[in-house]
Amino acid sequence: MNSNWEPSGIETKIGINFKYDQTLRLALIHPSYAKLINEPEINNQRLEFLGETILNLVVVDYIYWNFSHFQVGKQKALRDKLTESERLTNLWFDLQLGEVYPFLGLKEERHRLRVKASNPFEKAFKALVGAIYIDRGFSQTRNWLQKRLIVPLLKRYLKPELEHSPTDKHIEFLGGTLLQGVAIDYLYHQILQASPSTLKSLARKITSKENQTKYLKLSESVWAETFPQQKKPKSYKALVGELYLHLNQENSKSSFRKTSSYFAKQCLDDDEIMRQAIALLLKDGKPQKWIIHNMMGYPSNKYNQGRERYYELIGKPEEAD
Repeated sequence: MNSNWEPSGIETKIGINFKYDQTLRLALIHPSYAKLINEPEINNQRLEFLGETILNLVVVDYIYWNFSHFQVGKQKALRDKLTESERLTNLWFDLQLGEVYPFLGLKEERHRLRVKASNPFEKAFKALVGAIYIDRGFSQTRNWLQKRLIVPLLKRYLKPELEHSPTDKHIEFLGGTLLQGVAIDYLYHQILQASPSTLKSLARKITSKENQTKYLKLSESVWAETFPQQKKPKSYKALVGELYLHLNQENSKSSFRKTSSYFAKQCLDDDEIMRQAIALLLKDGKPQKWIIHNMMGYPSNKYNQGRERYYELIGKPEEAD
């Protein structure tokens, strides 16, 4: 890898100094470059997957607060317009990152890559959002996206004279986006180095209708404590939306983090999700050692401990390596 890379040029262009510049560098490693240096698994695809989710949440959050006079169908259309490929690609170049994208191994000229339907610059923008979120948290990521992407496009359409009057459907739309966000946030941090396709499969299971029904029952006591005078919503998406809005009133900087923590603690079984992840990775051909070292996070000097944990999770007696 380019050991002489200096992050300050990129940081100046985006207006953020990273606490851990390795997170920024990872966001800028396209899979083509990772293959070129024979490190194919060290690329920006996981951050892209996370960043896309955070981007959608920030956009929907802004729309909820500023366009509650839109019906949900129109809000969804506005979200899609703000996050379309061409818009994100153009913003990447507006930030002057197109020609200085440092870790891109594709041979085509960048102006030709730019016009492709699925291009590395849109993906890198999403990965950058993921990196900012990991390094700086949700509140600063939200501020950055509002300043760079959302407000310049929507400011002239704002109608501050209109009363903010969201309906149950608006809250459920926000809550559904939040549910996806907290699920993927959890998986990104728990299921290390697994590919986006694995994380996506797990996210579908976590957010399934069947599980949402289960989560709604599990949340009865929390709801009763938090909203003693308010009837519990009929859907879990609406419940998550209401909880986030309540936490947002207390402290908007920590509301997403607290919603994510609540979801993980109240609704998720760490061991069960780890078992599901192991099963998916084995099906994809990942060897046991890779899973223990890379996904479960056990270094070489703790491999035996990791192997014991592995067999404990899958419910089988240990086998010789």
